[in-house]
Amino acid sequence: MKALLKNNEGIALPIVVSIIAVITLLGFTAFFVVDSQTTMGAHYEKSETALSIAEAGVNEYLWHLNRDPQFYETEEGRKYVKDSDGNPKVHDVQNGQYTLEIEPPSDSQRVIKIKATGWLKSDKTVKAAIEVDVRKRGFLQNLYLSHIEELSNGEKIWWTSGDELFGPLHTNGDLNIDGNPVFHDRVTYTKNKNIRSGSNPVFHDRNSPQQADELRFPINNSQLIDQALANGLYLKGRTCIYLDGDKIKIRNNWKYSNNFSRYTSPVEIPISDIKNGVIYVDDNTSATGGKWDINTGNVFISGTLDGRLTIAAKRNIYITGSDPTDYNNPCSPYSDGGIFYKNTNFNLSDDMLGLIANEYIYILTQYWPWDSDSYYRRVNDVAPQNITIHAAVFAINKSFGVERYDQIGLKGTIHFVGSICQHRRGAVSMFGDRGLTRGYKKNYKHDPRMAYESPPLFLEPENAGWEIISWKRVAP
Repeated sequence: MKALLKNNEGIALPIVVSIIAVITLLGFTAFFVVDSQTTMGAHYEKSETALSIAEAGVNEYLWHLNRDPQFYETEEGRKYVKDSDGNPKVHDVQNGQYTLEIEPPSDSQRVIKIKATGWLKSDKTVKAAIEVDVRKRGFLQNLYLSHIEELSNGEKIWWTSGDELFGPLHTNGDLNIDGNPVFHDRVTYTKNKNIRSGSNPVFHDRNSPQQADELRFPINNSQLIDQALANGLYLKGRTCIYLDGDKIKIRNNWKYSNNFSRYTSPVEIPISDIKNGVIYVDDNTSATGGKWDINTGNVFISGTLDGRLTIAAKRNIYITGSDPTDYNNPCSPYSDGGIFYKNTNFNLSDDMLGLIANEYIYILTQYWPWDSDSYYRRVNDVAPQNITIHAAVFAINKSFGVERYDQIGLKGTIHFVGSICQHRRGAVSMFGDRGLTRGYKKNYKHDPRMAYESPPLFLEPENAGWEIISWKRVAP
C-alpha cells in the first residue's frame, strides 16, 4: 500500500500544467475568434457601405436619364461612363467612389442594364457591385393601352376567343376576359380582373395578368403647340398630309407663310426642315368641329415615311387608303393603303411616326376631301380592302377605330405595327352568328423599338419616371 502511494507522488503537477495549457489555448482561441469577428464585422460594415455607394451611383445615373431619356447615346453620356482613355470613369460620392458599366437597350434586351461598383475612399480593397435593369414608364411600351374598358353606355368590352395580341397590354380599368384569347406578352391592369367561368385564356408571360399602377393620361396635346411653333410646323384648319419618303405634301386652306392656298397644288416640305419633327394642326377662327369644316383642326393622312415625325391634331386624325392631298383620286375600296415606313425591317429601321389626336383616330371610310362648297366628295366607300398602319397612335380623350364600322362591308385585315393608346377601346368590326360580318380583322404587333424609343417629343404619362424592374448583387 505504501509502495503505491509512493508511485503517485508528483502526479498533480502535470495535471495542473495540462489545465493551464488548455485554459491558455482556449484563451488564445477566444482572442482569435473575437479578433476575427471584429475583423469580419468591420469588413461587413465596409461592404455594406460600398453597396450603398454603388446604389448611389445607380440613382445618379437615373437622374441623368430623367433629364434626357437618350442620355446613354449622347457624347455626354459616354464620357460619364468612360474617360478619354476608355477606362471606367471614377465618380466621387461622399466618403466613397464608384464606376458604372452601361448596356443600352436592344431588340433582345428592352431595358437599360446598369452595373455599379462602389468602395470606400479609405479602403479600396472592399468593393460591392449591383446590376439593375431599368426602363421608363411610358405609353408606348404597350401594344395596346386603354384608360377605360367599356363602351360609353357602361357595357364592358371583353377579350374573347380569336383575339391574339403580340405585345404588352395594359388597361387603367378592368381586364375583362370571356373565352380563350391568347396574350403573347405582358398583361397588366389597374382596377379589377374579370375572367368569366369556363374561359381559358393563354398567357405566355408567366407573371401575367398582374395588377399595376395607372398610367395617367394627359388632358390634351396642347403642350405640343409650343414645340411646333418654336422649331416645328404649326398649321390651322383642315390639313391633308401625304408622306412622300423624306418629304411631306400638305394641302391646307390656311395661308401659312404664304405657302398654303386653297386653290394651289399641295406644298412639298422636306422633313429635315421640320427641325424637331413636330407638326401641330390647330383650329382656325370660326371652327365648327365638323369633320369637313376647313377651319377645324382635323388631319387626313397616308403614305410612306422616311424619317421621324410626330403629328398632333386639335380634333381628329383620319388615316386614308390613298393620297388625301389628291382631291380627284379617292381610294378604291379594293386597293390596299395606309401608312408605311420606308424601312420595314423594324430591327434596323430608323423610321418612326407618332399620331396624337385630342379626340378620335379613325380609318376613313366615307367621303373624300374636296374644294366644293361642302368641302367633301360624296364617295360612299373609301375604306381600302386591307390597310397597313406603322405608327404610335394616341387618342387622348376618345378612341382608335374604324369610322362607321357598322355601315361598311366586310373588309380584309388591319396590319398594325406600333402602339395603340386610347381613352376608350374603339371598334373596327361587327360580329354575327357566323363570325365577322362588317369591318376588318386585326393583325396587331408591337414595334419592339417602342419599348425604349418614341417618335419626336411624344407625350409621356403624367407619372412617368424610370423604374427598376430587376436588382441583384454581383461580383465587383
